[in-house]
Amino acid sequence: MVLRANQNSDADEAVLIIQPNRNLTWNQSKWLFLFFAFSIGLVGSYFYSLGAWLVLPFAGLEIVIVGIAIYCQSCCAHSQQVISIDGTHVRIRDNQNAQAEKCFHKAWLKIIQNQDPKGWYPSRLLIGSHGEYIEIGKNLVEEEREMLANNLRSAIEGA
Repeated sequence: MVLRANQNSDADEAVLIIQPNRNLTWNQSKWLFLFFAFSIGLVGSYFYSLGAWLVLPFAGLEIVIVGIAIYCQSCCAHSQQVISIDGTHVRIRDNQNAQAEKCFHKAWLKIIQNQDPKGWYPSRLLIGSHGEYIEIGKNLVEEEREMLANNLRSAIEGA
């Protein structure tokens, strides 16, 4: 995941953008799909030429499944959370769910990092107040999640 912190020195405002590492752009994902579709079609055509015509429907089904998988991965890779911190409020927006914008008062805000006692599962970074919490940075690795928690604490105290 990539973390970018933008601090505006004129106003008491900080913006943290949390987004996953994007290994492929949308165009690269389309080219990857075309490569897989061509390869699967080539193998299906070869077996069709040998007389195994029943391979073609399964090859078509495989192309559809690969396309769905690449599309879902691409959608997940372009998700991001934006945390805006101003003088009195902290706003959290998620581009996957536009109606889920939450606003918390900065004075009551708590940042909780839940650790698994046995270490089997990754920690969870929760932000919120008055019993309403939102998980942020769920796709981060542990070091990045700790760095995000420290950046949030410093931005909230400094802003």
